[in-house]
Amino acid sequence: MQETFYFGAGPATLPKVVLNKIKNELIDYRGMGLSVLELSHRSNEFMDVMIRAENLLRELMGIPDDYAVLLLHGGATAQYSMLPMNFMHLGEVADYVCTGHWSQKACNEAKRISNINQIDALVDSKLKSIKPIAQWPMSERASYVHYCENETISGVMNDIAGMDAVSLKASTLFCDMTSSILTRPTEVKDFGLIYASAQKNLGVAGLCVVVVKKDLLKNDVKNTSNFSPMVFDYKKCFEAKSLVNTPPTFAIYVLGLVLDWLKAEGGVTEMYARGQQYSKSLYELIDMSALYVNNVDARCRSDVNISFDIKDVILYEKFISLAESNHLLGLRGHNSVGGVRVSLYNAIPASGVEALLGFMRDFELSHG
Repeated sequence: MQETFYFGAGPATLPKVVLNKIKNELIDYRGMGLSVLELSHRSNEFMDVMIRAENLLRELMGIPDDYAVLLLHGGATAQYSMLPMNFMHLGEVADYVCTGHWSQKACNEAKRISNINQIDALVDSKLKSIKPIAQWPMSERASYVHYCENETISGVMNDIAGMDAVSLKASTLFCDMTSSILTRPTEVKDFGLIYASAQKNLGVAGLCVVVVKKDLLKNDVKNTSNFSPMVFDYKKCFEAKSLVNTPPTFAIYVLGLVLDWLKAEGGVTEMYARGQQYSKSLYELIDMSALYVNNVDARCRSDVNISFDIKDVILYEKFISLAESNHLLGLRGHNSVGGVRVSLYNAIPASGVEALLGFMRDFELSHG
């Protein structure tokens, strides 16, 4: 039977070993006679699951002791509101660097709550690129600077760590790493807060991981609404050890399994090496092609979500249909931009990338 490979942007593919582990423990969790779905979030068994997941994440990301790890509901979208509600006093301003759909969405939500300085850093011309940091109109004293490291829809990566970011060293950086977390090494100490929804590289939908410097949780903020719901208060979530209410227990359980798998595979260093190899092979094929075209400047191309168009638009539906019949799924681009999108999250195996490359070559030979 031909293996199926899924390149969807999220909920995304999971490692086969993780799926098999879930299958085996779904009915009877480690001989307890209970499903993992039935574990009480206050039980010793689930607390072990939660602690192990946090410890693995700390180990794999190199998270210092002066940072808290929170496991929360609401996905990345909830953080769009939580950031200004928790970290901005009345009269303050935050800088929001906009490079695509998700950073813009975060900015728009923050504007509903606080004073925001929107920095349009994307040059959205025939070839998408990001303006140099020196051209960003930064606020003189921003409470924080927010950006999205990887824009999944357009395939643009805002790699501040790889830029000349001297001007940002004194800033408190808040970063949405939903689609890039654990795909590349991260210096956590360079950030005030990192957040990532789980359904791309960390497991299944329903969970958002937040890594936040503890010093930021010490001050009570009086924001424009002067009210934060208990489950949206980072300080209360930290004090309750992410148990302000019943957490997404199954998603946390899967997080631990995925982190176990990632560690066994060689950790972030190995994931980064694989991702670089996979993306390089795909971009080389696209750049040499007469049929496929990528419209992102090579300096800010995503290593994680590779988008491209088919020059002969008549062939687009045929490409998607034939790919699906060859068990290559999830390649249709986002509704807002169309085209093809290949998501190379950590769980994508080398055999899947090779199968896709082979299909793309064969398709061009037959239809180019």
